[in-house]
Amino acid sequence: MRSSRFARFLTGGALNTAVTYGLFVVLSRWLPPAVAYSAVFLLGIALSYVVNSVFVFRVRASAGSAVRFPAVYLAQYATGLALLTLLTRIGVDGRAALPLTMCVTVPLTFAMTRHVLVKAASREQPAKEDAGSLSRV
Repeated sequence: MRSSRFARFLTGGALNTAVTYGLFVVLSRWLPPAVAYSAVFLLGIALSYVVNSVFVFRVRASAGSAVRFPAVYLAQYATGLALLTLLTRIGVDGRAALPLTMCVTVPLTFAMTRHVLVKAASREQPAKEDAGSLSRV
């Protein structure tokens, strides 16, 4: 089951990358690249939240997990930047350092995303069941 979730995670990530890159290309015709990148980066986080909730982990989206979800990308960015910096400082070419960095950040992002979405869904489920049982008393 976990391997199929991870395969769906990779598929969702590829879809997100394709959509946001395509949108970046279109927007960069009219906007400065930094503005276009910023817009598609934010859209990518939102799209990733939806894809991961609906397709990858198959959980109900909630306000709480939606608020926490961007922290996954902040942690991914910080980890990736730290590893990339470390690897290039010890002499690894940047073109090789990025794929090596992704070997760490992709599974880390999967684990963090699962934690934010699946744990949030499991925390909310008992609360709803408890509320339902109280209303029957």
